Amino acid sequence: MTNFKKYLFQVTATVGFFLFVSFSNTFPERPKTGFWAMEGKLITHYFEEKTDSLSGPELFELQDKNGLPIWFGRHIFKDVCISGECKMIRLWLFWDGTGSYLGMQIPDGEPLTKSDHTEFQQEDYVKLEGILRDTASILKALKQEDLIIVPDSIDPYEVDGYTAATQPTLAEVVVKDAVYSCHTLWHTVYGPVQNEINTVLENNLSEKFLANMFASQNQGYISRAIKCVAAHPEYHSAFYPEIMHLVKSDNSALANQALSYFRPEILADTVIQQQLVLVMADTYMNMKYEILWKFIGLGKVNEQVVLELLNMFTSQEMGVGTYNLILRLVTPEHISGNEQIARILSTLSQDENGYVRNLTKKILNKEQ
Repeated sequence: MTNFKKYLFQVTATVGFFLFVSFSNTFPERPKTGFWAMEGKLITHYFEEKTDSLSGPELFELQDKNGLPIWFGRHIFKDVCISGECKMIRLWLFWDGTGSYLGMQIPDGEPLTKSDHTEFQQEDYVKLEGILRDTASILKALKQEDLIIVPDSIDPYEVDGYTAATQPTLAEVVVKDAVYSCHTLWHTVYGPVQNEINTVLENNLSEKFLANMFASQNQGYISRAIKCVAAHPEYHSAFYPEIMHLVKSDNSALANQALSYFRPEILADTVIQQQLVLVMADTYMNMKYEILWKFIGLGKVNEQVVLELLNMFTSQEMGVGTYNLILRLVTPEHISGNEQIARILSTLSQDENGYVRNLTKKILNKEQ
């Protein structure tokens, strides 16, 4: 009995040793360089990913002094091909504070390798970075078995990526001889981890958090903040003035996103209509057109909006090309019910510009 216990102890110790070695190799110490050298408050989130049990069980979040995430990171350790003959991928992947791909960090002495076991070169890493930043990559809709052409002489279950050829349509959009790595990493970047990051960001949502995002001067944060307010109407009253101010932004992407926030149900508020017209005076001409079309799509606007638009036109804050759009907002009720509107139109009906004169007469004749 004593010998059996001694034997059992030896077996348990041996198994424990190998488990320790295995987990030590899988979850290495965090680096002290690159993304990990950035300053901030480190928070650890634990989540279970059943399809990727070898990668780290922690999602790390680095926050700045205002509580905004600087990045999210996870240690990735996984197989990249069907047969299991390929070298395992080990690296750190990082997402920015909005959940978009940020970058990777390769451990020293463990470069990525291709299907023929040659190491990635600098140009390969550059191409891989471009692939991982492409949210609409062709890899999105493909499974592993779609990546290669398997010769008839090879057992499909024994293919290792070196004995098969990459699909011709993919040759230009993946790293040469590394199609499996590109596919695996792309789906890792845009898979469960990104979903978990979005959950974390959603759980952090508060008025203070949104205020810090708007104040950050970071396009990604501001863009996400607009989306959050749109999805959570309870924050509308606190932040719609901030969003409206962004309509004047020099950043056309943010300006257009901000304008898109003002959906018909929001623009039905006549106060918001009038505020948007005031903002309109400081926007670029193309944005002025966009706002006019948004008002036209609304169907009916407040008479003060019409009056302000006509004043902007007569003071030459808007060009002749906008006049036809402004007149599409004028109703008979505006003309009969507002003396200022009627007076401006009467004056414009005598304008020296024939185009302006004829358009004005046409709408006045309709009113009669």
